[in-house]
Amino acid sequence: MIVLTEGLASADFIISTNPDLFLEKGTRKMDNNYLAFDIGGTSIKYGIIDQHLQVVDYGTAPTNNNEDNTIVKTLIDVTEQKKKKFNLRGIGISTAGRVGKRGEIIYAGPTVKDYQGTQLKQILETAFAIPVKVINDVDAALMGEIFKGNLDRQKSIYCIALGTGIGGAFYYDGKLLNGAHGLANSVGYLNFQQIGDSSFEAKSSTLAFERQLAQYDVTVPEAFSAARAGEEFYLSLINQWCEALAKEIANICLLLDPDIFLIGGAVSRQGAFFTDKIKYYVNEKMPDGMFQTELKIATLQDLSQLFGAVSLFYAGPESACK
Repeated sequence: MIVLTEGLASADFIISTNPDLFLEKGTRKMDNNYLAFDIGGTSIKYGIIDQHLQVVDYGTAPTNNNEDNTIVKTLIDVTEQKKKKFNLRGIGISTAGRVGKRGEIIYAGPTVKDYQGTQLKQILETAFAIPVKVINDVDAALMGEIFKGNLDRQKSIYCIALGTGIGGAFYYDGKLLNGAHGLANSVGYLNFQQIGDSSFEAKSSTLAFERQLAQYDVTVPEAFSAARAGEEFYLSLINQWCEALAKEIANICLLLDPDIFLIGGAVSRQGAFFTDKIKYYVNEKMPDGMFQTELKIATLQDLSQLFGAVSLFYAGPESACK
């Protein structure tokens, strides 16, 4: 099992191998429970992760587009419930939007209403006197896979998550790289224009593809099933979507040349049928021989962000990540 130790800058991590390194003196492992949240555009997932890094409690709640401050109210309600049942050492939060150094939301797109500026860390620490760590959801997905040992921590890894939007994360030289202002890897806004839906996520997110398919009264999984069964119409639609995704993946690979390119989100459940198409179109978008990156899909599925949020508690006490 691997754990994380302090990095050199905000939101940077390096990895250690001692799971007990930062347990407080006298703390019993049986009390080493953490409450993890994953705040997405439409739902909040949460779970208790125990000392064996197993999810022993799990649930979901709707965000209701954050009407009447639904997100914060849900975090507080769930925490109050879990504190009655578990001895919590900390709360880890994976969230949509960009996260500042004080665990606040410094930028949130239109998918979550009235969320920008929310002081998640301050609100929960004040309410419960429990340490709180906050991390961007795509960073969390990537760190969750590394934390659970599913990816080689010695390699450079770029991750995109496909869902309501499209987000990115970059792990290089043992650290997450988020840029000077914490806004790097906002790849969903590639090709953004003030007028018109021209950005990468507006045109190519899973939600965008779902909306395209709605006119045919099918879902994304149903379209993939039809394509697998040989229905040319749905195969053509999926090929077009994969080609659009591959164009921007190729651009990222040309810029950063990572060892591994990781794709997360529900569509990753489509396995090789999906990734083989992405590989084909990425190779088409790059000069011959230049695509050397290994393409992989996330294996933890809905749990990756929860593990990534909890991984922050295995960081050194001086870590700047909130």
